Amino acid sequence: MTKSVLVVDDQPGIRMLLEEVIKTEGYQILLAQTGQEAIDQVLKHQPDLMLVDLKLPIKDGMQVVKELEEEERIVPTIIMSGLAEDELEGKEFSSNIKGVIAKPFNIQDVREMIIGLLE
Repeated sequence: MTKSVLVVDDQPGIRMLLEEVIKTEGYQILLAQTGQEAIDQVLKHQPDLMLVDLKLPIKDGMQVVKELEEEERIVPTIIMSGLAEDELEGKEFSSNIKGVIAKPFNIQDVREMIIGLLE
């Protein structure tokens, strides 16, 4: 069965770029532009991996992860953030968060992280 990846970002360009990379690797892609859309997609499709932007309208990436945990939906997650790494230090991260990618990111690094988590 083909593994699926949910990409959650309010920037269409980032969603399109990641969609292209993920499809090229043979994975199914799900897209969302808000935190609530992400929750809805997970409840409906239960993806194998989620890439979620930290800063989203209405519900941010951390709220998405927390709400899914409360629903007992465990999805390995990569957080994408435009914040400097030192701003992220000291923040409480869920055990479901398997990595943090700083924006702008190196697409090859993202690709390798996705493959590593799905294989």
